[in-house]
Order: sequence, then C-alpha cells, then structure tokens
Amino acid sequence: MTKIKKEIQGERLKAVMLVATLKKSPEVSNTQMMCQYLAEHLKPYNVASEIIRMVDFNIFPGLARNMGKGDEWPKIIPKMLKADIIIFATPIWWGIESSVMQRAIERLDTENDTLLETGISPFANKVGGIVVSGAEDGAQHIIGNLLNFMVWNGLTMSPACSFSRLGGLPETYAETKKLFDEKEADSTKLQAEVMARNLVHVVRLLKKDPFQDKRIHQRDISAGTVGIRH
Repeated sequence: MTKIKKEIQGERLKAVMLVATLKKSPEVSNTQMMCQYLAEHLKPYNVASEIIRMVDFNIFPGLARNMGKGDEWPKIIPKMLKADIIIFATPIWWGIESSVMQRAIERLDTENDTLLETGISPFANKVGGIVVSGAEDGAQHIIGNLLNFMVWNGLTMSPACSFSRLGGLPETYAETKKLFDEKEADSTKLQAEVMARNLVHVVRLLKKDPFQDKRIHQRDISAGTVGIRH
C-alpha cells in the first residue's frame, strides 16, 4: 500500500447501517444490497460497516431505550452510540419511509430528550447518511424528513450524504454490483463513491476539531419540543 493510501485511510472507523426493509432474512432486500454496495465504497477508507436488518429484531413500539422483556432495541442502540457513521436506509412505501424506519425514529426520541435535558447529544460528532430504494417517487421527500430528524438530534450531515435509486434490482448482490459498476457507473456508482468520500472526510474533520456542546440542565420540557438548546 502506498503512503498516500495510508494517509487517506487514517484510523479505523465504524459505520452502522440501519436497514428498514419490511423483508425478513434471508429474503432479498434491495435496500440491504444498496447498503452492501455503500459499505464496499467505505472500506478503502478503513471503515468497518455493520448492516443491521431491523425487521429481524423484535423492536417494540415506544419512546424509551428499553420497553421491557423481549424488546430487542437495546441490542441496537449501543452499536449506534459506538459508531462514527450512522446510516438510515429505507425503501419507499407510498411516498414515505417504511414503518420500520419510523419505529426506529420513535425509539430514538429518548436520545432527543437527553439532548434537550443536558445540551449534549448522544450523537454529537457522529456523521449521518441516508440510503433510499424503491419503485416509486418519494426519495427527496424521505431524505428531507430523515435529514431533519438527524440534524436536530446532533448528527452532522456531509454534502451529498444520500444514496438513492428507483427501480428494481437483480436477485443477487453479485448481479447488482455488476449493474452498478458497469451500466450505472456514472450515476449509482458515482453516488456511492461521493457519499463514502464525503462521510469519511467529515468524520475525520470532527475528530480533529469536535463540536463543543454547552452543558445545560433543562427540566419540565414541553411536550413536542425538539432540537438543540444552548
């Protein structure tokens, strides 16, 4: 490996990708295959990616980190808190994100409460990204919704932080990768390359010069309050 490549790689980083497909394993998921493709483009930057298909877990509805016996959300949230990069990946259903993605957002409400109460976000100095797949329009709307949630919960978003594609995909990842690499090199492949490069660049900037949150002690928060207080 050349010296330049070593400098580009830098220290080992961790990415967690929350896949919100409605299909349980081992059924083929276009959203998951897109995440696999993005993970391949993150790997040269020394990023280890973990892809979590949320529908394979028993995630209870609710607003707490742990909703009691049988709730498997507590297996997921620690992985997010240890990651440098967090990806929300969802298919399009009737123009919006999937119900699985929405449930994850609702379960993360407790992290927003922590931010409001203390001024410190559990996701401070982590970088977010979005993957959207589907056979219908709605990607821009979903990206806008997820961006709003992510930035107001402390995640930093890079330029070109989303990777989206409309239309069907082959049945295997090998065929999908070939399609992206060869027939869609100037569109899908380029999106993944630019997104991976930008995510890692911003992570490394934050490690050198992290945001300094102002600690506060806020109580009696009004219902429906969101955002960062200083």
